[in-house]
Amino acid sequence: MTSTLPFEQRACFIAGQAKSGTTLLVALLDNHPELLVLPEETAYFPTVLTKYAPRGRRAQFDYLTKQSLSNVLFGGPCKWGKRNYSTFPREKFLKTFEDAAFDPVNAQEDLLILMVKAYAATLGRSLDTIACWVEKTPANRNYIGAILARFPHAKILVTMRDPRAILAAQIALEKTRQTGRFSTYYVIAHWRVAARLARRVRDGEVLGLVVPYEKLVCEPASTMQEVCAYLEVQFDPDTVLTPTKMGQFWSGNSAARINFSQISSEPTTRWRRELSEDEIGWVEWHCRDLMPEFGYEPKLTRRELRYFMRPIRGERPREYVKSRIYSLRDSMTNSE
Repeated sequence: MTSTLPFEQRACFIAGQAKSGTTLLVALLDNHPELLVLPEETAYFPTVLTKYAPRGRRAQFDYLTKQSLSNVLFGGPCKWGKRNYSTFPREKFLKTFEDAAFDPVNAQEDLLILMVKAYAATLGRSLDTIACWVEKTPANRNYIGAILARFPHAKILVTMRDPRAILAAQIALEKTRQTGRFSTYYVIAHWRVAARLARRVRDGEVLGLVVPYEKLVCEPASTMQEVCAYLEVQFDPDTVLTPTKMGQFWSGNSAARINFSQISSEPTTRWRRELSEDEIGWVEWHCRDLMPEFGYEPKLTRRELRYFMRPIRGERPREYVKSRIYSLRDSMTNSE
């Protein structure tokens, strides 16, 4: 059983792609009494252990508390979406984490573990009551080997979603955020990485569980029952079918700015009325070989050059050129 493991090995990492249901999955697990769920992304493996590792523990700590999306838990500004942690003792969490991180006794202990323990202490949770702690960063999809090397008993949850729906969500998101950095190639490239990881999980190469977004929102009870069984915790529909953030009801982070009062299946078909044929063609040009494996049948009968060439809504000229260059580069690399 999971609870017989040392606390640091009772880990679950959620991976996938932005807008593929990772946040919804975390929100459904958030209030489970046997779980300790970090409600915001740490980017621990993608950033803390890569970009900041050579700079030392202080730089890593500062990234987690001041720059990562988890910074809101320490009193920092919310970068995207709606987050309200006003009732959470953020200053206490920061002090508890900082004291532990720079205590010489903990010099060799993993910084993520110290953060999770500090979070449990701030909430008044005994580590003995926690069967599994959960961290979600979509880009974990790129670091499964590193995750399992550091946490060999970790459980892996991989979310999958129709890539056409993800493109529609990202177009809507760029319309709202106006970043000017919207990359249509990253949408399909990240999906292909997630799909290959999901295939490895299904083939038994990686011990984990694939959670299709469409099944999660259309059949939430059976899906969450499967997730709970995988995590070896009790399935309580009153708990895991209501999305929360730190115990408070969460109304979603829809790219279309649509709040929900309960889990909705509407986003699964929204792309059909929002995407143009050329936009659908761009996705299927790159993903049609893998899509049927996950139940996403191509809508168009064939690839046409115009699907590759025509700009996508919200795509700036610089990003347009980069996306086509990257696409051609990776196409040639994969064909070698």
